[in-house]
Amino acid sequence: MIEGLRFLKEPADLRSLEPVFDAMLEGVVVRDGRGAIVVANAAARRMLDFDTTIGTDGAEEKLAAATLRSGQAQRAVVLALGSGTERMWIQASAQPICDAGGAIAGVVTTLSDITPMKLAEEALRLSEGRNRTLAEAIAQSGCAVIMTDPSGRIEFVNSACCKAYGYSQEELLGASPSIFKSGETPREEYEALWRTILAGEVWRGEMSNRTRDGRLIREAVSVSPVRDELGEIRHFIALKEDITPLREEERRRHALFERVARLERIELVATLAGGIAHDFNNVLVAILGYSELAERMLKADGRLPRVASYIDEIRIAGARARDLIHQLLNFSRSGVVQPRLTRLEDIGREAVGLLRATLPDTVALIPDIDPALPAMSFDPAHLHQIVMNLLMNARDAVNGKGTIRLSARRVSIAPAECCDSCRREFSGDYVAITVADDGVGISAEYRLHLFEPFFTTKEIGQGTGMGLAVVHSVAHVYDGHVKVVSTPGEGCAITVLLPVLQHQD
Repeated sequence: MIEGLRFLKEPADLRSLEPVFDAMLEGVVVRDGRGAIVVANAAARRMLDFDTTIGTDGAEEKLAAATLRSGQAQRAVVLALGSGTERMWIQASAQPICDAGGAIAGVVTTLSDITPMKLAEEALRLSEGRNRTLAEAIAQSGCAVIMTDPSGRIEFVNSACCKAYGYSQEELLGASPSIFKSGETPREEYEALWRTILAGEVWRGEMSNRTRDGRLIREAVSVSPVRDELGEIRHFIALKEDITPLREEERRRHALFERVARLERIELVATLAGGIAHDFNNVLVAILGYSELAERMLKADGRLPRVASYIDEIRIAGARARDLIHQLLNFSRSGVVQPRLTRLEDIGREAVGLLRATLPDTVALIPDIDPALPAMSFDPAHLHQIVMNLLMNARDAVNGKGTIRLSARRVSIAPAECCDSCRREFSGDYVAITVADDGVGISAEYRLHLFEPFFTTKEIGQGTGMGLAVVHSVAHVYDGHVKVVSTPGEGCAITVLLPVLQHQD
């Protein structure tokens, strides 16, 4: 027997229950055996008003007809009524009505409005889609993304973060962001960060962090609090971008500007010195010439010996000024360069001999020049100036007690190093002329000014400040460079590197 509602009378007799049906929240539609509506309560009429096909084979009518044909109940069938923004979703069930003999006499359909539930499902589906898109965007972002709980423990990192720092995701989850600390960022910076984000605001700044392999990177960082629906901070999210190449480029650009400014300053002084030196040299010729004549006459006369000594002092001072003028002329590169094959060993031997005669026994002067060095195509006066200026600086640094070593070797510079006088990078094969001493050394504050004209740390009257300026100038005439290694209180080593291209075997 087909299961169904059993009535002793016809479905039409249910009209008497229509007031009861109207009080129901669910829609109820009763049809007779031919499918004609016998009863439709208020809820059903409201719902079926959305069915644009009602009366012409609508959705509920099709469900009822299927039940009448098969005699089988239809349960939890979802019907879409209406269209567009006016669409209503109905969950319907159809139950056959049987007479006393078990024959199908009609069908009763119950209707439940599930539109709010369907809209919620759709909103959830869209939200999940957006969340998936957002999660994919974060995961594939080139920017490192880190999310922590309120205490700062890492809950999420994207692949860019793992790649940037060299850690796996498993190593970072549950860890503290302090794992990235380099020790270069001040503690005050971290304190300012936490004050800002705990106040619910976004913190932006730069930090120096360290990767797993110890590499230091500079990052632009943005840290934002994430609140729940009640406004409570539940997470912090940090976005980090590696700006190390940018900062390196800025550093190189700044160094270039500094180098250009330094060279312009030296060139300006060189031009000025050259102009003054020529005129002053002409004046010195007269001063020295007349001083020598006056000294000879006074000595020959035998009278006024004190005046003769005064004239002698004038001549000595004039000679000292003449030597300074020669240095100025060489510094300004106005002298005529006369290169010829010159052996550095000969120049060194001569310079050591000259300086040794002025040194006390408490100063050791050790020459250590490789005899296998080939002859060099240089103006010997220039080589002599380089070596003598370096030796005299070392003599003053040891101050009467210590060791001075003059050495020369062929060296290869790789990778590139930076010249301490012109600040340019260089590499290749060079002859290194080094003068090292165990004197007072050079403090960091003076290192930047060593090669500036007229800069000296000596007492007034004890130095012209032109020695290393001349070394810089002459070395760079031959595309050479200068390196300085010094520790205050432990001595200094100054090396002039002259390119091997200047050699002829």
